Amino acid sequence: MELNLTSEQGLLRDSAAKFIGAAGPKIARKFRDSDHSFAPQRLREAGELGWLGILVPESAGGLGLGLTELALVLEQAGRGLVCEPIGLAAISAAALGFAPKPLPLLSRVMTGDALVVPALQERAHGDDPLEPSTEATGTGTTLQLTGQKMFVCADGADGFLVSASGRDGPVLCFVARDALGCTLQPAETVDGRRLAALYLDQTPADLVSPYPSSRDAVDALYNLSLVALSAELLGVMEEAQRITLDYLRIRKQFGKLIGSFQALQHQAANIYLRTEAVRSLIFQVAGNNEPWRIDPAMAAAAKAKASEDALFVTEACIQLHGAIGFTDEHDIGLYLKRAMLLSSLMGNAAAQRRRYVAIAGLTA
Repeated sequence: MELNLTSEQGLLRDSAAKFIGAAGPKIARKFRDSDHSFAPQRLREAGELGWLGILVPESAGGLGLGLTELALVLEQAGRGLVCEPIGLAAISAAALGFAPKPLPLLSRVMTGDALVVPALQERAHGDDPLEPSTEATGTGTTLQLTGQKMFVCADGADGFLVSASGRDGPVLCFVARDALGCTLQPAETVDGRRLAALYLDQTPADLVSPYPSSRDAVDALYNLSLVALSAELLGVMEEAQRITLDYLRIRKQFGKLIGSFQALQHQAANIYLRTEAVRSLIFQVAGNNEPWRIDPAMAAAAKAKASEDALFVTEACIQLHGAIGFTDEHDIGLYLKRAMLLSSLMGNAAAQRRRYVAIAGLTA
């Protein structure tokens, strides 16, 4: 699908591609089993380019751009297997910036000097984001949270945006990493980096107000997360496809290029169709929704489609490489591992399909 980008959007995409060019599988390998999951300096460079404040309104010091621009940047991040949490930092900055009275930390988050990430997921296979089991007690803008979150990108984070059930429904709160009662238990992921379980015990937190026309702050941030993860998955699929098609053009078997074999051509066509379908859906969602009020059904549909097809595409790419694709030395396996990680965050394809059915009111 050819995107009709404006000249500014085209420049943004090219700028992101240039930035991502300094990343790639070689850099991603360095962070496997390392003490650090990413390079803070690279995150600050993304902040200098304005990407961390890409959704933050201009009145709050951000670029005030939309989901299409965010998707263009994160698509490139997925292609380069970027380890810096650019997407999570950008949507957290947006959540902080949407509030009528942004938290003082916002300016540091937009420059990359501080990292704030969402902590919304409570179960491995997805859950209802608007009914968190984490409880918020207290009144006013200072609350206490008790509960736990899973799969938090806590490495290097200075704070978390935590969803909780309050007296009048779900609330979004900022929790400082060093807050009383806040503990982390890191765990290694399939791609060699670390996520963490976040435990809160009467932990003090600051209430984050929603954008005036949002349904609520938790709903806005959760749907933003789904779109961001989907865009990054798209980039993973595109680069895995490119690597594989290049391989089919040069690898020979029985004296012929393997790309000339009809069975492999069929699979390559399947990969192309799935990638383009995901690309079409994500940019349709991005182009027709405001960042603070994304249609929850469309966000779920995009994440379900991207999660399922990214796994199909990256697995098929390994199969098309033959035996070498199953070795750790070849880069194609890194794309499958990144797809496995991203597709599981905030609920996998099955969880998002269940959510879509519930939102749309469909019955068997």
